[in-house]
Amino acid sequence: MRRSRLDGFWVHVDVDVLDSAVMPAVDSPQPDGLSYAELRQLLESFVTADLPAGIQFTIFDPDLDPGGRFAGELVETILHLLGRVPA
Repeated sequence: MRRSRLDGFWVHVDVDVLDSAVMPAVDSPQPDGLSYAELRQLLESFVTADLPAGIQFTIFDPDLDPGGRFAGELVETILHLLGRVPA
């Protein structure tokens, strides 16, 4: 693999990139967004690249998810990705 002089990168995820059917607890829900499987597949290529300096997830609004139903799969996705980060 050819390397540039890149020391690392930051991964930023606005949760409203997810399809509104699976994540309506955002400020701008959108139809035809990503599924959780698609998001995991996309982000795995970043977190396993040996160069991520960090990752952040934004836009989730817990006020729109009072029972925590939608937070659960988001947390599972984050935990899955963190488990893929090289030691």
